[in-house]
Amino acid sequence: MSIDNNRTLLQIDAEIISEDDGFIIKIKNSETKEVVEVNSVRDYAQYLIESVNNSLCDDFVVNWLPSPKAKRYDIDLIGMQLGMMQEWMNREIKIGDA
Repeated sequence: MSIDNNRTLLQIDAEIISEDDGFIIKIKNSETKEVVEVNSVRDYAQYLIESVNNSLCDDFVVNWLPSPKAKRYDIDLIGMQLGMMQEWMNREIKIGDA
């Protein structure tokens, strides 16, 4: 995806799908066209970091897609866990580093 004539943007879309025994995070990568399903916030964070670090794009954006298949409990749990991992993720993401 192109931001303008000189810069490109990696877009990662994520959707929460609640199940009886937990949840799945379905991830779509705009650069590779890859669709991946993970069942932990740690796996999601690791996929995000690797996608950004391996990307040829200049910048990235992460979109959480609304999902009628997501329970409020799972949304809150995932948000809380990502919040606790934010500092680690910020250190690991290398986009824009020379």
